[in-house]
Amino acid sequence: MPRRTPIVVFLVLVLGMLPLLSCGDDKGIAGKVQTIVLITVDTLRRDYVSAYAPASVDIPQPETMAIDALAASGLRFEDARTPVPLTLPAHTTMMTGLPPAATGVRLNTYGRLAPRKTRGFPLLAESLRDAGWHTAAFVSADALNARYGLDQGFAHYDGDMPSDPRRSAVQLAERPGNQTVASALQHVRGVDSSKKLFLWVHLFEPHAPYAADGTYGGDVDEGSRVVGRLLKGLQKAGRRESAAILLTSDHGEALGEVRERSHGFLLADGVLRVPFLLTAPGLAPGVRQDPAEVADVAPTLAALAGVTWSTLAGPGCGLDLLKANAPTDRPRIAESLYGHHLHRWAQLVAASSGKGTLVDAGRDRLHWIPRAGYQRWIPRTKLVKDSPDIRRLAKHLADYRQFEQPDRMQGGQVAAGYGGGGVVEGFLTPAENARLADPHINMPNHYRLDDIKQAIMARPLPRALRAALAALEALNKPNLEAGSPSLHFWIGEATKRLAAAEPERAAKLLPQAEKAYLRAFELGRKDTQTLVQACGVTALGNEQASLDRLEKLVRQVPQPGCQYWILKIRLLRDLGDLEGAEAAWKAADALCRGGKYAKIWSTTCR
Repeated sequence: MPRRTPIVVFLVLVLGMLPLLSCGDDKGIAGKVQTIVLITVDTLRRDYVSAYAPASVDIPQPETMAIDALAASGLRFEDARTPVPLTLPAHTTMMTGLPPAATGVRLNTYGRLAPRKTRGFPLLAESLRDAGWHTAAFVSADALNARYGLDQGFAHYDGDMPSDPRRSAVQLAERPGNQTVASALQHVRGVDSSKKLFLWVHLFEPHAPYAADGTYGGDVDEGSRVVGRLLKGLQKAGRRESAAILLTSDHGEALGEVRERSHGFLLADGVLRVPFLLTAPGLAPGVRQDPAEVADVAPTLAALAGVTWSTLAGPGCGLDLLKANAPTDRPRIAESLYGHHLHRWAQLVAASSGKGTLVDAGRDRLHWIPRAGYQRWIPRTKLVKDSPDIRRLAKHLADYRQFEQPDRMQGGQVAAGYGGGGVVEGFLTPAENARLADPHINMPNHYRLDDIKQAIMARPLPRALRAALAALEALNKPNLEAGSPSLHFWIGEATKRLAAAEPERAAKLLPQAEKAYLRAFELGRKDTQTLVQACGVTALGNEQASLDRLEKLVRQVPQPGCQYWILKIRLLRDLGDLEGAEAAWKAADALCRGGKYAKIWSTTCR
């Protein structure tokens, strides 16, 4: 389906013809800043930071003393939002000052951010490095692995996660914040004290699974304690007094809001509103009520570094928050393509005002989510009447759709825990979107699928696998999950495992598993894992047909991974094509040698 961007908007985006912001009025503060520290605490709800949550609220009070102390020493922005409730795209927005529709990074499924000359816009680290700053980043989860491209501009990028045999195949690789902070502080101590330093530290507490005491609040408290250790370490290293420190989050956690347990799918306050704290030498403490966004990170920190930052005009673009207050009617846009990518549900895009959030799920299917203070449960109501505020928000949504740059979007392998990879689809037309299931209604089906998936991964007895298959088939009905790539993938997984548990039925079950995997691939789960299962589950005795299918389907997979090469080599060897197997081994050795499948590679493919 064609998607056209108006010529004027296209020129603004690609050529950067509208430079709006520079260090300007911030030169006095910028001259005192020798260290810039960006702290991103993943999945941190605004109202779980006690500096934001009033004591009168009848909820478990957080113990975020280190974060609260930072809030007291600088500016606390009361109304800051993220444009997307997922780690990689939200951090990309922070580092570019551009919304996901403009960067092209819209899910945790991505290839690699293009080099600067190709992509046409800078990363914050690139601009600071060019200005003579030493740049270093330390991240705590595989969703920010250097392979996605945010390492560009950093002289040192520490994103390797330790192996953990207890981690499930679908659990995101991560490391405790204490380890990340220890590595960061060790690096800081090795940087010449006369050198200007930009340090980004990403903490994965309090992202699920909650490790501190099994609760979200416990993980929030632990994350704050880790922040405190970082700040104390910077003080001991002689970097604190000259430091501008900005703490924010990529998104929050729904915790049951509008029927969502975690984040990624829906667009309510629990996932969109985030803390945003800024302290710097010479910056007076205070509270700001003007609307902020995580896109403001790059232009604001660039200004504090004394670096001119040219940004673009458009919905969701960042502002230098120290140059001037953001306009009170500033449109804040958010999007979620995750439910569409995972289950082929409708795409969501939202615009927020001081009164609430308008969520567009396709044509006239609009949801109004009122601003509800500190309630843990925000009701969802259908929009029943027109108003000037609704019309204004609807116009902002239309403008944002036109801001999309589909040429910048890439598919890729997905970080574990976030479903299948493959090509990321851009905005559908309102009419196309309206024909798809509404995520607000279908969230319970996702969690039913999630519970079944967990049961399948627990390696149950055949009886339990048969029960899981029956439960999956019950979800596979019109208007529920019939078009879900994820559902069909797990039908394949359960069927394949049942075949292994009941070998006498394998001849019947394995073709059924193959059919389910192929359906998942056809529906859009075009990643290496699905490809290999679809082409390998019935390969024994059908090697040539499996190889032919593998080579045909791999053309649709962005950046095929090591599993593809392992299967290809095994099929070639079984067919007696040793020369072809050797050529494939040489082509993929660098890719597979140090990756997740390195052990399999070294023992079966040499």
